[in-house]
Amino acid sequence: MSPVVQPMTFEELCQIHREEMKARGLTPCRADLYKAIADLLNRLRQDYDRQIAIDPDSVMSEGANLRRKNADSISKVIISLRTKKVCNKAILSADGGNEQLDTLTPEERSLYEQMVAVARRHMSTVDRLRGKKTIDTHIDEPMVTPVEDEISEPIVGEPSLADILPMDDQPEMFDDPIMEESFDDIPEPEDISPQQPAEEPEPLVEVKAEEQPVPADYVVLRVLEDLPPFVGPDRDYELRKEDIVTLPAQMAAALINSNKAVAVNPSHRSSSCPLGTRDNLC
Repeated sequence: MSPVVQPMTFEELCQIHREEMKARGLTPCRADLYKAIADLLNRLRQDYDRQIAIDPDSVMSEGANLRRKNADSISKVIISLRTKKVCNKAILSADGGNEQLDTLTPEERSLYEQMVAVARRHMSTVDRLRGKKTIDTHIDEPMVTPVEDEISEPIVGEPSLADILPMDDQPEMFDDPIMEESFDDIPEPEDISPQQPAEEPEPLVEVKAEEQPVPADYVVLRVLEDLPPFVGPDRDYELRKEDIVTLPAQMAAALINSNKAVAVNPSHRSSSCPLGTRDNLC
C-alpha cells in the first residue's frame, strides 16, 4: 500500500462518519480515503501495543484500546454506507440515469463500473428469455439533412399549412352583454366599538431542566492528584487535583485502584460492576 499524503486523525474519521449519516448521497471526500483509514487503524493499534508494553493496567492503555475499537467500528459504518450509495448510483445509471462521479474514490469507481455492467445485464434478463434482440441507439450521432429534391416533393397524406391555420382572423364576438355591478346593495359598515384592552400575559414560570443522568457504563470521579495527559476513547484528558470528571468504567477502575481518584456518585453505577474494587464504586 502506497503511503498517504496526509495522515488521517481520529477526529477527521468521526467527521466523515457524521456527514455520511446525514447525507442521502455520497459526500465529497479525499481521494485516498480507504488508504487513510487503513493507515489510521494501524497507527492506533501501534499506539495501543506501545501502552500495553509500558503498563497494561494503566488508564492510558485502556484509553488507547477504547479509541482503537471505536475507530474500527466507525470505519466499518463509513465503508458500508458509501458502498450502498455507490450501488444505488450504478443501478440508476444502468437504468438510463446520468450520475455524477466526481465524489467517487478510485476504489469506488472500480466498484461502480462493475455494478453498472451487472445491473444492465440483469435488467435485460426478460428480453433475453423472450429471444428479443436489443438494438443499440445512436443518440450522439449528428442528424442527417435530407436532399433538396426530397424536400420539394410533397408528402402524401399529411395536411398542408393552409389546412392547419384558420382562414378567418376576425375576433370572436360575445353575445352576452356585460352586466354592470351596482353599488346600491352594499351594506353600510357597522359602528366600530372601541377595542377591549388586551389582557396582560401571564408571567412565565421558569422551569429548571432536570439534571442529565450519567450513563450506566460511566462513573463520576473526584481526582485526588494532578495526572499527566492521557488518551480517552473519544477525547484527550488532562486532569488536575479536585477535578470532577465522568469517565468510562474501565478507565475509572484504573484510577481508583491506583488511589488517584474516588467515586463521587456511586448511585449511577449499574448492578454489574467490572471494576476490581467493588466497594469503592458499586
